[in-house]
Amino acid sequence: MPLEQGNKALKSDEHDSSITAYTTKQDNVPKLPIASDEGFSNVIRDSNQNYWFTKQLSSNHVEVYVFVHSLAQLRTFQVNGKPSFYEFPNSVCIACEGEEWNGWIYEFAKDDPRMIHQWHVKGIFCDLKRKGNQLIVSSYHVEGDEALLTTFGDTGKKVTPLEEGYSPVNMMIADEGLYVAALSISSARQDQVLLLDEHFQVKNSFKLDFSPRTIYSWSGLLIVHGINGRTGKSDQLVYICPKTGQQEKFPIPSSELLTCTDQHLTFYNAESKILAIWDHEEKEIISMREAERPYASNHF
Repeated sequence: MPLEQGNKALKSDEHDSSITAYTTKQDNVPKLPIASDEGFSNVIRDSNQNYWFTKQLSSNHVEVYVFVHSLAQLRTFQVNGKPSFYEFPNSVCIACEGEEWNGWIYEFAKDDPRMIHQWHVKGIFCDLKRKGNQLIVSSYHVEGDEALLTTFGDTGKKVTPLEEGYSPVNMMIADEGLYVAALSISSARQDQVLLLDEHFQVKNSFKLDFSPRTIYSWSGLLIVHGINGRTGKSDQLVYICPKTGQQEKFPIPSSELLTCTDQHLTFYNAESKILAIWDHEEKEIISMREAERPYASNHF
């Protein structure tokens, strides 16, 4: 079971250092006290040079190993469900899809890796973000058929229902609030992106004619990449003005969106092995070349 290579870490925000996160790396791996044939996952490294890896114990139980760089010490912890790793300035969070539509969040300190928090999340885990001391988790509650937002902070745990008939996919923190990409469970409803205020109440929504997968921002605009429901191809790209709701849609080759910078979007098609660069200003692909899939860390 492969680890997610830090690709769900928070987007670095130059205005708010409290929501900055770092990219995990996997180069210059030291000789760790494990055998390569013992079923361990790919090794990842945090900004404190600690190495994290996992081993499947059963269908719903995983052992997490961390090699503490400063002490040259190996520690182990058990978690419930399929893990995804998120790195923040002072901690690493492991979000797990557990049994019977339950999620679990585990937080570990990075300077002395030990479990400092463990939380339960109702429903199927979808995404995780952090703002200051507040951890924000989105999930889909199957029994209630609704998107949920669960926050953990200084005042404890709070669960906020978002929209019935929707499952959250991706979240993004912005100056104007929290964006949540939401998939409609029923064909009778349109997929949409929700904009939540500081109290996590819906203050605006943007209807889409495709299924959103990733959301970014550029120059005050919301960028949504997703899947065409009729063809199943990932060839949908739209820029949305949050103030007016105006949408500008562009045709692109079916591909995975790897990264977003101030100038470009980087797409990759695994079947054709084509790497494409999209220019925000020109609103078109400015280069395409054949290449192996680059190691990329997607920041939300």
